[in-house]
Amino acid sequence: MIKLLFISAALFPLFLVADTIIVKTKAPQNRNALFYYRVPAGYNKNRPEMYRVLVIFGGRNTGGKLDASGRLGWGKWCDDNGIFILAPALRNDNFWEPEEWSGKALQKALSQLKKKYNVCTDKILYYGYSAGSQASNLFPAWKPSLCRAWVSHACGVFHEPTGRMKDTPGLVTCGDADQARYIISRNFVEASRKKGVNIIWKSFPNTPHEVSPDSLKLARAFLKFYHDLYKEDLTGNPPPVKALQFRFVGDDQESVYYPANSPEAKNIHRNDRILLPDSSIADAWGKKAK
Repeated sequence: MIKLLFISAALFPLFLVADTIIVKTKAPQNRNALFYYRVPAGYNKNRPEMYRVLVIFGGRNTGGKLDASGRLGWGKWCDDNGIFILAPALRNDNFWEPEEWSGKALQKALSQLKKKYNVCTDKILYYGYSAGSQASNLFPAWKPSLCRAWVSHACGVFHEPTGRMKDTPGLVTCGDADQARYIISRNFVEASRKKGVNIIWKSFPNTPHEVSPDSLKLARAFLKFYHDLYKEDLTGNPPPVKALQFRFVGDDQESVYYPANSPEAKNIHRNDRILLPDSSIADAWGKKAK
């Protein structure tokens, strides 16, 4: 259970130093909470549309700077899609629980980034791995209206499944050799489905607690799909939730997918059915059945 602690925005004065935003907080190990950011190549301050922000939460106490620099291929991906990276460098103090202090700190960091760049500070994208994956699902659950889509890889802590998240697309991935997190992740996906929330789930065979290339490929396909689908977010007038036709159904046991209206798709056991909205996500998720 996450404890609720409401903290006044006045507790978070900020100042900006080069590529770093510093947020003053009362959290003991985060008195000067750091947020690193990366500007996409080709940034045009005169572009009428705003730029999307991807918030990356790295592993526990990893520092944020390397994630903001674009490692794991995120830099090129963000350049290709015109997306800013914002990587919190938070340490301990239950930073993954946004209600306590870190959620307001992130909002303040985004507001400060907007003072300098033409960024959209809501409808953001989240990606997290390992300990950071806790934050990448807990933050969207804290304020679903501010999130466009989220990804948690190799996660051991999730938000309580709730119908409030049904319009906030999520992707959960884990290696099946990462046994404890695999079980926790799978149970979360099942519990979410019972609440009417479709979470895309993907396990990776014989994969331990690591960020695999295939998990990154799927994460990027998933986030790009929703980034492109809701480009209107960047005009300042977010559209209503779009009704999606899930064109493909994946079989989690076989890692293959079928057209949604095929007999094979209808015969997949409900616990192994993965609803996939688009061919780009389907191709990154698994193989097309022959």
